[in-house]
Amino acid sequence: MSGFEPGVPEARKFTLACSMKLQRSGILFSFLTASTLLLCAPSSPAKDTGPASASMKNLSVNVEGGTLAKTNHTSVISKSANHSDEPPFMNGEPEHISLSFDNDNVKDFDPESHRQLLVYPLPSYAVLFKGKEKAQFDKQLVQSKKIFATKSINGVKEIPILPAVEAFQVFHNHVKYLPFKQGSGVAFLTSYAQDEAPVENGNIFYTYQGISADGKYYLSLVYPVKANKLPTKASVKVGIAALAKLPDDQFTPSLAEIDKLIQSISIK
Repeated sequence: MSGFEPGVPEARKFTLACSMKLQRSGILFSFLTASTLLLCAPSSPAKDTGPASASMKNLSVNVEGGTLAKTNHTSVISKSANHSDEPPFMNGEPEHISLSFDNDNVKDFDPESHRQLLVYPLPSYAVLFKGKEKAQFDKQLVQSKKIFATKSINGVKEIPILPAVEAFQVFHNHVKYLPFKQGSGVAFLTSYAQDEAPVENGNIFYTYQGISADGKYYLSLVYPVKANKLPTKASVKVGIAALAKLPDDQFTPSLAEIDKLIQSISIK
């Protein structure tokens, strides 16, 4: 399983129209799949109501879109409480900032379809959880910080990603260690799945995971991309190898242009 396993904040939903059953830890629950990543969430997420906090309203998140976007829009997403006695594991998320680009209609976390930047107050995220969920969150956070600090993924099977994904990370390549204005992180090309489906356009995306130098904020950027020369109906192994060999400008948009956008991110 990937990253902050094995669940996702309950406010996150993914809208694929097929269902399967999964038996895990004695609990049988439904999940959505289409040979792609799964973002599990109860059908009626319970969010805290009320106005945005002063800390979120006063937080300024800016991005230079360059050739990728003419405008960007930020909104404050309300806190979603954690319910440790309910699946998925590690559900809930703190109040945070969501930044979308141009006229993109982004309602749910869907990295294969929608580009989006999420900025989480890291201490608030950590205190959502207790027990096993807290231990898992802390473990993955330590791993992320080590990756950012050492600029190495040696021995890392899956690079952690937030929000948590209920699927396995099929691959990660085109790995780059990039700074943003107030911190650092790692960018990489990836895909998530529940089975051994082929790696193909439509289920790959570029992501950046970073933390501000003061430890206050966690950044998660997801950006769908298409490979210009990707074998069709190839095996997983062949598909991954083909992606790894492609230069940045053989993706649409170019990974180099997304890297510029990442390095322009500013949080104040």
